[in-house]
Amino acid sequence: MTTTPGSVWRTVRTPRWLLLTAVMVAVCVACWQLGTWQLSVARNEGARELVAEQQARPVVPLPEALAPQQPFPEDGSNRPVRVEGRYRPDGQFLVPERLLQGREGLWVVTPLEVAETGATLLVVRGFVTDPAQAGAVPTSPVTVEGTLAPGESPAADRDLPEGQRGSIDLAALANERPGDWYNAFVFAQEERPRLSAPEVERVPPPVIGGGMDWRNLGYALQWWVFAGFAVVLWARQLREEARPTMDPNE
Repeated sequence: MTTTPGSVWRTVRTPRWLLLTAVMVAVCVACWQLGTWQLSVARNEGARELVAEQQARPVVPLPEALAPQQPFPEDGSNRPVRVEGRYRPDGQFLVPERLLQGREGLWVVTPLEVAETGATLLVVRGFVTDPAQAGAVPTSPVTVEGTLAPGESPAADRDLPEGQRGSIDLAALANERPGDWYNAFVFAQEERPRLSAPEVERVPPPVIGGGMDWRNLGYALQWWVFAGFAVVLWARQLREEARPTMDPNE
């Protein structure tokens, strides 16, 4: 005999099946959350591996990686470079609403006049929580080692204090200020000599591009399969118990 919706509804409303249903829902929720956690771990591990792989490339002089006015290279993200020059005190700005280790603050961005070409390269010298911590712009010769990054998208128009910009929009800056520019900026990881104020903390290179740890991704899929199996098992058992039985005396 076939199972009818009415019989299923009557069965699932019994105390025993209400308890079994609650257990099934709890198992599914737990499996879903564990799978989601494993997916997050997979992404984080993959991102760390990707950054480590990108940074493992040898440090090269900037001219070997990029020339002024040249489009940003396809393999340029997080490429370690070394550049010599002088910071330009007339062009420093701060970018607000940036995070470092859970704290909100500002990036300190300073144009560097590259010694070899005279072109301008923007350098993210670090992170501060108070604009006053950025300090004066040093003008002594400096050698900067860091990683390349492409320019950011334009930020939405809004009122910002003087000396702040919503993003590192290279196109807008190049239009505002004459001269040759590099179509990239650098996250400074080292200065020789150290010219930035002690309060200016280095900003680690961000993850640019995808990354995934396949082992943890497999664990995530396993947990989600367990959740699906629990639903199938519950539904099959409910259908069997709700199916009317034939009286053997009939």
